[in-house]
This record gives sequence, C-alpha cells and structure tokens, in this order.
Amino acid sequence: FRLTRPAVAVLATAAVGVGTVVVIMVAVNRGSGDGRKASAGPSEAALSAADCPVHATNPPPAPPLHKGDAAKFVTDLTLPDCTRVGAGENTTKVWRFKNAGKVTWAGYSLRRLDVPQRADQCQTISEVPIDDTPPGKMVDIRTAITTPKKPGLCYVRFKMVDAAGNVAFPGSRPVNFQIIVEKR
Repeated sequence: FRLTRPAVAVLATAAVGVGTVVVIMVAVNRGSGDGRKASAGPSEAALSAADCPVHATNPPPAPPLHKGDAAKFVTDLTLPDCTRVGAGENTTKVWRFKNAGKVTWAGYSLRRLDVPQRADQCQTISEVPIDDTPPGKMVDIRTAITTPKKPGLCYVRFKMVDAAGNVAFPGSRPVNFQIIVEKR
C-alpha cells in the first residue's frame, strides 16, 4: 500500500489528532525490524523539510537480546535533527552512546534499516562499526554521509546489532539522523 502525495495531503488536512498519528506511523514505522529485509522506508512517503523532526514511534516492548545489556543515547555530536546541508555534499554524523549495561559491546554495529539505498536518499555504509565498549563507558559512533543531489529530507534509521548480526535492543527505537538537504 502506497500513499501518493495528494492522498497524504488530504489525509493530513482532513485528519486531526488520531488520524495524523496514523499517517505518521505509516510514514515512519515501516521496516523498523532488524534490517535484514529490503524496506522502502520513510523516504518513499516523500518526507519534506516541513516534516522535520520526524517523531518516531516506539517498537513493541522487548527485552535486550543479551541479559544485562543496555544502551543509553547521550547526544548528537554532529548534525542535530533538522540541520541543513547542501545537496550533493559529504558530511559526517556522530552519535554518542553509553554502554549502560553489564555486557561488553564487542563486534557491535549499527545496521541501516532503509535498504536498498536509492539515489534520492542520503548514502551511508550499511553497517556502521562500533568500537568495542566495556560497561559504563561512552563511545562515539560515526558514519560518512553523502547527500542526494535533490533537496528534501533525509531520514535514515539504524538498529544496533551484536557481533552475530542479531538486533541487540529489539524494544528500542532505531537510531536515526534527519537532515534537510538544500540546493546550494
């Protein structure tokens, strides 16, 4: 099922409150699983700068894959939500996380959910490595980004996976970046 721009506009205009949440969920929550299957992702819903920031929904509650494992988002070190970046530019996104659990993150990475990547999306590597991080320590996770040549909103999501490629925190929101791509 795919909503066209006019249909989304009509739904957004006609719906207030609950209807708007449904439209946002259709646009945002698609493909929030482990990233193994191809997903059209939110960019197919033609997100624009006006949609920034996109407010993600919570996945169903689930314990961490490894007992005692926990992650805490600390801050965006670069490119906070809705930062404006020129079209066709290279930049770097850096998140800071704390290993708030009792399990060492060895071989963990962030796996991109919105694959395969299309030309109208921000381009990144599919698996962003995370330095081995003992419990209680912070880690900066960085990925290079190439913005598309066409202006719009890049909303890209990742899930943390363990060394075996399994989603470490299935009950947590995806890690994301959302940048506004402008003509330069």
